[in-house]
Amino acid sequence: MGKYFIFSGILTLLLFCGCQPMVRKKKQVIAFSQCIGNDAWRQTMLEEMKRELSFNPDIDFLYRDAHGDNNVQINQIRELVKQDIDLLIVSPNEAEPLTPIVDSVFQRNIPVIVTDRKTSSGQYNAYVGADNLAIGKLAGQYSRTILQGKGSVGLVTGLSGTSASIEREKGFMQQIGDATAVRVSGVIHGGWEKNKAYLEMRKHINVMSQSDIIFTFNDQMAMGVKKALDEAQIKKDIKIIGVDALPGPGNGLEQIIQGKMFASILYPTGGAEAIRTALAIINHQNYRRENILATSVIDKTNAELLALQSDKIKQQQLDIDKRQEFITEQNKIYQSQKSVLNVLVVSLVLAVVFGGISIIVIRSNWEKNKHLEIQNSEILAQQKQIVEMNSQIQQAAEIKNNFFTNISHEFKTPLTLIIAPIEDLELRKDLTEEVREQLSRIKRNAKKLQRLVSDLIDIHRISKSKIKLHAAIVYIDPFIQQVIGSFKPLFKKNRISVSYVNKTSLKEVWMDEYLMEQVLSNLLSNAIKHTAASGRIEIILEENNFKDYFYLRVLDNGLGIAPSDIEHIFDPFYQGASSRNGSGIGLAYTKQIIELHHGQITVSSKPGHGSIFTLRMPIGNSHYEPAELADFDKGEKPLFQQDDLLEATRKVVDNNLSFRSNKSKSIMVVEDNDEIRDYLRSLLERDYNLFLAKDVQQANGMLKTHFPDLVITDIMLPDGSGLDILKDIKAFYQTAHIPVILLSALANEDTMLEGSKLMADDYITKPFNAELLRTRISNILQSRHQLKEKYSSNVEQFDSAQAEQVNDNDRRFLNNFSAIVESKLSDPRLSVDGIANELHLSRVQLYRKVKQLLDCSVNDYIIERRLKKAKSLMAEGLNINEIFSSVGFSSASYFASAFKKKYGQSPSTYKKELDKK
Repeated sequence: MGKYFIFSGILTLLLFCGCQPMVRKKKQVIAFSQCIGNDAWRQTMLEEMKRELSFNPDIDFLYRDAHGDNNVQINQIRELVKQDIDLLIVSPNEAEPLTPIVDSVFQRNIPVIVTDRKTSSGQYNAYVGADNLAIGKLAGQYSRTILQGKGSVGLVTGLSGTSASIEREKGFMQQIGDATAVRVSGVIHGGWEKNKAYLEMRKHINVMSQSDIIFTFNDQMAMGVKKALDEAQIKKDIKIIGVDALPGPGNGLEQIIQGKMFASILYPTGGAEAIRTALAIINHQNYRRENILATSVIDKTNAELLALQSDKIKQQQLDIDKRQEFITEQNKIYQSQKSVLNVLVVSLVLAVVFGGISIIVIRSNWEKNKHLEIQNSEILAQQKQIVEMNSQIQQAAEIKNNFFTNISHEFKTPLTLIIAPIEDLELRKDLTEEVREQLSRIKRNAKKLQRLVSDLIDIHRISKSKIKLHAAIVYIDPFIQQVIGSFKPLFKKNRISVSYVNKTSLKEVWMDEYLMEQVLSNLLSNAIKHTAASGRIEIILEENNFKDYFYLRVLDNGLGIAPSDIEHIFDPFYQGASSRNGSGIGLAYTKQIIELHHGQITVSSKPGHGSIFTLRMPIGNSHYEPAELADFDKGEKPLFQQDDLLEATRKVVDNNLSFRSNKSKSIMVVEDNDEIRDYLRSLLERDYNLFLAKDVQQANGMLKTHFPDLVITDIMLPDGSGLDILKDIKAFYQTAHIPVILLSALANEDTMLEGSKLMADDYITKPFNAELLRTRISNILQSRHQLKEKYSSNVEQFDSAQAEQVNDNDRRFLNNFSAIVESKLSDPRLSVDGIANELHLSRVQLYRKVKQLLDCSVNDYIIERRLKKAKSLMAEGLNINEIFSSVGFSSASYFASAFKKKYGQSPSTYKKELDKK
């Protein structure tokens, strides 16, 4: 019964709401863009449109006036289209400029009506406007009637070149052309404006005052002509005929009634016709595409009647507007009352529905309370049992934990006794390959068990809060480098590039070195597991703006972590879909250690693009409890002392240079492995001067000061990649000529291809043949030497065969350098500084570059080019006195001296020998 009652109430509510109009129909929008005619004509047209629209209150009307500017009208049409209009009425200022924008509106399936003036393409739905040719003919016919076939006529045309002006003049002349006794006394251009017509009439008053009739192409110009005639005090009765016959103060109709104008040709605006056509298009009714408006002559015989009709129409429009406002107000009152009634009815229905629901709920609650009392007594009894069981569980957990700890430690003894003998056995030389493989497999799995046991013990110690911090000052850079160094064999084995960058001013931080080493080792181990061969791992140290926290980020470009695994990644024993034989202990252990340091660890990852683990750690030691700080009085001290780091740095710096001779070529070796770097030193120091660097930063510093003849670099470096060094060398004029050999353990094709794209001169893989390396170094340096000789001995550009011996940057530099020198050979002021400025280099950089590529100084090169040019001019028959100045020598004596020093004979002797030939 209750359910039926609720259903009846809801049904009543739905029926009531269903009877009400829920959605209001969207109003249709008509936009009008106007640009032609004077203010009065435009205002009259707008009033006609509004008068016609007053019978259609569901239409929104948007109006824009461009005031005769094509660009303004184009922008206004674009703005109107953005307002989701249903139809566009446009009165183009000029046909050609407005045609593209009107066509674009039409092509968007928005109906278009053009008024007064058509577009060039004809892409519109309808045209509304008067026939200017017919207006001209009517004016001509009326003038012939007034003159009775005899007299003179003056014309005041509109803007020169507009279609309206041309057609009206054409129609007028066609009508009076047949009357031989009617002549045109003069034609002036009034530009459609009253003031301009007045000024032109003043200029031509003597000619125009001979007319019996003056036909002006609109009423505004007619008023300007009348003003000029009155000021000139012309006594002759000249009849002025205009075009428009607009009602209202100051317009043509009033001028006719007052006798200031004789007549005007009615030029209908077409506002009402345009709106009627627009409504027919919107309502999908039949309409005419061409709507030509009728015209007639307005003079004193009908002007007053037309003015009276206009006033009457305006008065009726005011009445319509008042009634429309009244209807709107009544409609608002009706809608308000209707809304109130709807709310009251809905409230009543809801009250009845909720009343029935309340009765049902109260009855249901009374029955439930009985059940709850019974259940409450049962719960109290169960609660006592739970307390007793909890005590038993705690005892069992303590026993389990003790067993867990003891058995974990007990595992270590047999594992030690397994691993140690295996390692001893591996040292024996009489083992077969199969036995060695089996021993290796046993040892590998035993080591894995040992790591798992260690992780389990550490997790248990963390959970029991048995681990205590011993935070002390740690020099962060050597600490991280040390941890990275312990993983270097794995990096090389998996061909993974690793780099560390300290973006802070931090040199020392407070932390427990032992525990943080395990944290960083865990993160690096995970990164290696999930990073493919030839991948990259980055370690970045940053700090926040307030300098109270530092961030240690470990980034890799490996497999990434699935979104479903991210929220559980730090849970103990959790193994995600992408885990590789892990226990799920390491990251949980890492998180617990970071939290012991009052820090946080977070992870972000994108599958297929890699992961970023971020440690957020406080700076300083104020956040530690006294018991968490190391006691230095008991002999505890940091593992990485700053003094040790400085001493190691001094040793490295002392071993960075190996000098042989000033005449020997210099080679820079970039290698992070100390043993390989020392081996390369011993291999090359007998023949070359060496600069030794162990990372990217040190290599960049040496490049800026030493400019070696050749660079040998490893690809995987602690703070970046050898490919970055290669890219920097080849990118700049100062170093682009230096050949680079990549010496790397990465033998994959992708890395070799990338090195070739960066213009590496050679790529040698480790392990390498020492004789092969020496030979390739010698060949590259010999090729560069031959290139220098070619450029320093030949003025001409080198051909395609020689171009293969030099890279694009060197070729571009040499071409630019030789072109500048050649273009200014005749200038005695040509200097090294001037050439350096044009090449955007310093004087020192230019000297070094030319010396490296051409093995000569800039001045020597300039003199040689001048002398070669002089020889070619002598061969052409020029006089010696003309030659020395044309190749830039300041005097004939200086030229003769330089020429003899170079070629062993004076210019005159050389010239005589040429003449004999």
